[in-house]
Amino acid sequence: MEAKECKVRDILTENKKYVIPRYQRPYSWGNDNAEQLIDDIYQSFKSNEKEYFIGSMICINKGDNSFEVVDGQQRLTTLSLIVSQLSKAVKDKNPRLSEDLQMRVLPVDVYSNKTHEPRLKVRAKESALYEHFILQGKDQYRPDQPTDTESLFLENFVIIGKYLDNITKDELANIAKYILENVFIVFVQTDDIPSSFRLFNVLNNRGLPLSNGDLLKNRLFEAARENNNDAEQVDSSWAMIEDLVGVGDLDKFLTVHKLSEKKDRDRVLQKGFDSYVNSLEKDFDSNAVQMSNMLLNSAKNYTKLLEIDFQDQITHRQITSLSLLSNEEWIPPLLAFLNRISKTGNLTNKHFEEFLTCFEKVYMQGWLKKQVKSQREMVCYSALVAINTNLPLHKIIEHITAHADSAGLASALDANMYEPRPSQIKLVKAILLRLDLEKQDTSVIKTYTGRITIEHILPQKISCPYWRNRFKTEDHMRWLHKLGNLTLISGHKNSEAQNSDFDKKKSVYEKLNERSSFDITRDLCQIEEWNIDQLTMRHERMKQELMRIWSL
Repeated sequence: MEAKECKVRDILTENKKYVIPRYQRPYSWGNDNAEQLIDDIYQSFKSNEKEYFIGSMICINKGDNSFEVVDGQQRLTTLSLIVSQLSKAVKDKNPRLSEDLQMRVLPVDVYSNKTHEPRLKVRAKESALYEHFILQGKDQYRPDQPTDTESLFLENFVIIGKYLDNITKDELANIAKYILENVFIVFVQTDDIPSSFRLFNVLNNRGLPLSNGDLLKNRLFEAARENNNDAEQVDSSWAMIEDLVGVGDLDKFLTVHKLSEKKDRDRVLQKGFDSYVNSLEKDFDSNAVQMSNMLLNSAKNYTKLLEIDFQDQITHRQITSLSLLSNEEWIPPLLAFLNRISKTGNLTNKHFEEFLTCFEKVYMQGWLKKQVKSQREMVCYSALVAINTNLPLHKIIEHITAHADSAGLASALDANMYEPRPSQIKLVKAILLRLDLEKQDTSVIKTYTGRITIEHILPQKISCPYWRNRFKTEDHMRWLHKLGNLTLISGHKNSEAQNSDFDKKKSVYEKLNERSSFDITRDLCQIEEWNIDQLTMRHERMKQELMRIWSL
């Protein structure tokens, strides 16, 4: 192993090329990171600092002056964006400097004017954008719908360009020289190619922010190499997983997937990198291709749940209601069922619809009864045990219905529903939106946009004769936060309507309903006056409808 301090001019030089290996994470620096790097360099330049270090690079020497970047991808990639933007910025005033900078990121044949490979070879998924749009300015290579990683390339390139726009042309040339001559990187290289995996893992022990996804991806490639698996297939599967769930949410998906595999009711979860390494060795006999394919299938089902991508309209409604809650503890059992359909074939999509109908009823009962999280989760763990121990559908249903409490549901629906707590507000919105959805034909998928607010029909503060003449103080206190007194409006709560009489409120409801239509609010506008009789009748209708939906 060799380590030495190198100027940027010795890093970005004509006789060196760098490759981002497949096991590396994608480019992940955000705007703040990119702007911080260029600003730090500029401030160092303005302070006349003789040396400015921007960190280290750890590379594997692949021979022929080609290096595999184990650590330092983020800095090296961002540095290449800075040099490329500098080349463009000084082109009119100093074409020779522009040409030198260009050659340091993308060599050009002086005889044919054709470009060679970039000095830095990024991942294949971003290579066209990087080489042709960023380094050469070819607009046709800018994607219409960039991925998360492509967006980071584009946004950082723009941020750096805007930063340089605020600097004079004369000063830009001096900054370019400063970067090449005074900015240093500690360059570490080794000739031991297998050690790249060990080095990559060591980085995590040094406290660098390697995620479980980074480490697992690395281990899968290492296992593929050790067992002569098809590394290209591992790479392809992992790339699709990143596209499906998003690089930033990869660790979240891995945690949810691990939860979906539970076979016991113990709330303690073995999660993280070690749990996946154990699974790779025990469940897949270290076959990286098989594990990658399994994770890809799970990622597809996970995305299907998050995007509510189901053709059956009742299923769509049920998962919509679950998705509106403040907790996603319902996802693992649903994911487990979908994964079992794919894995064993002894369950079908029709079985999933039956399972979901039962699960949603019992799970929502727990929410409405205001169970604490640990109590509410028991139905989830019971479902997971039944699913993952390969019980038949009727046994899975039995595990779920053991937690049912329809009588408790009825009592909960008669209790005060509205509370100014975020989780309870989300629950009330989910309930009211479900009632609104149930007014639609099953062939219709109704969607809602914009801000949705819960409205008290009988206002929280009685300040006009209309309400004082219709509601006694004890009636107001009893019914104010009940289900029958709540509805939905679009936009922010309208202060004009909050304490007004019912006719004024109805006119506001009708106006707001033009933005986003709620049938449960439109129905209110057909009522002549809002009194204790109308409120109790509406409450009973809503209660009975929810009992139909969520009781067993």
